[in-house]
Amino acid sequence: MRPFSILLIRVLAIYLVLNPLLAVLPIIFTPGSAELIDEWLPFMMASVLIPLGAGLLLWLFAGALAKKIHGNTDPESGLTLSEAGLVRAGSFLIGIYLFIQHLGIVISQYASVGLIAYGSLIVIALSVCLIAGANMMGKLYKKIKYAGGGS
Repeated sequence: MRPFSILLIRVLAIYLVLNPLLAVLPIIFTPGSAELIDEWLPFMMASVLIPLGAGLLLWLFAGALAKKIHGNTDPESGLTLSEAGLVRAGSFLIGIYLFIQHLGIVISQYASVGLIAYGSLIVIALSVCLIAGANMMGKLYKKIKYAGGGS
């Protein structure tokens, strides 16, 4: 399960780096963009640099994060995809994605307008719960799955 999680973490890292870069490139290369860049600089810094840094960190520490998600299981024991393991990995990755995206929103809105994006702060808090509680999500999934009796 750990090699699969490493792969998913690195795919998320690539997505986090490329998505904001591809969104900002049209703004940079439009005619007369020098005035727009000055106006949009706080937004661009938050929405590009935060995912870029997070993607780099996720790529570099993918092995350690996968070990944290799945514990000390033997990484060479073969690729066994358990449902609870997929739930743990998915919860962690969804939490990371939401955290990075909404952190950029909070910082860019505060830097450009001076307002606090309370909705994004709530999403950040929930994403931290998903990240920290990935193992608990796997256990909860097992309990719900086997709650009906039978098999």
